[in-house]
Amino acid sequence: MTEQLALPDLEAFWVTRGALARHVLAVPELGCVYVKNPKAGCSTMTLWLDRAYTGDHDFLPERVHKDNRLPKPRDIGWRKVVRMLDGAAYRFSFVRDPLARARSTWYAKFVLQKREWGPRLQPVLGLEVDPDTPLTFEQFVSALELQDPLSEMDPHWRPQHLNLMHGAVTYDHIGRLERFDADFALIREQAGLPDVPVFIPNSRKSGQPDPYDGRPDLVRRVEAIYARDLELYGY
Repeated sequence: MTEQLALPDLEAFWVTRGALARHVLAVPELGCVYVKNPKAGCSTMTLWLDRAYTGDHDFLPERVHKDNRLPKPRDIGWRKVVRMLDGAAYRFSFVRDPLARARSTWYAKFVLQKREWGPRLQPVLGLEVDPDTPLTFEQFVSALELQDPLSEMDPHWRPQHLNLMHGAVTYDHIGRLERFDADFALIREQAGLPDVPVFIPNSRKSGQPDPYDGRPDLVRRVEAIYARDLELYGY
């Protein structure tokens, strides 16, 4: 007999239950559970689920992760959420090429939003906290190498298999951001989800520098950090 999933199995991947709750979007009315994986279409999917759930296709908040109207696990009840993740609902998520995800995280958080995010990693490197100084990509990689993936890394840059609670949750489909349209069409068909238009709120492809250019050593270091993701998701 297959052992049933239990809440402690999920909590083992998160420092607090609050962090777990923020990353599990269970929608009983749609019969699905989306597990958030930051920097892999997370904002897009959260906004889409909100629009599908509410029927408000024009909803476009500034902070979709905080201001969405989706049900919270505490309102649904954790027992039901766990059952949904254990097979009582359609379970899906998205992953992304780990090298591209690391580059995107660094650029978004430590260049464009350096004042908010820089002070979070500067102390890890023994640097004086200075919100006006962006981290270089190499400094970002060095900080990641010093952090414990499970307990210290922020979900935006920790390995994706931890965000997806690999080994505890079995998915009906894990899409790739690189083929988002095709994978999401498949997910919608398999799960019987409504035909709601997709809007991509955080698209910053243009103007991003390539920090790997001429630096195979940085490629190797990032690959080492995300070795398990590369293995599991076939990148």
